[in-house]
Amino acid sequence: MVRGWLRVGMVCLALCGLWGCGRGSPPVEVKPQIGLERAKVILNDYVQGVPLGSEAMTFEEIVEEVRQTDPQKAAILEKGFADLKRSPASRSAKARELLNQL
Repeated sequence: MVRGWLRVGMVCLALCGLWGCGRGSPPVEVKPQIGLERAKVILNDYVQGVPLGSEAMTFEEIVEEVRQTDPQKAAILEKGFADLKRSPASRSAKARELLNQL
């Protein structure tokens, strides 16, 4: 008797699981951040106190992306990113200052 109820329960769970896999909503398209958007997200993280991580390896790439659209802001970013790498103690203040310049 217990095995019978166990089988019924398993069948019900399987049906509920399949029922949840409907086509109710269309897929959401996520656009990758480019150039200045990426820089601002990283700088906001530094303002919040996030330590310098592996994203520092992409600083040059970000600067080149920004250079294609706005060479003046790219120069500001290049200098600012170099300052952030050099002095990790005052990262939050430097990141805030750099965000204000952008």
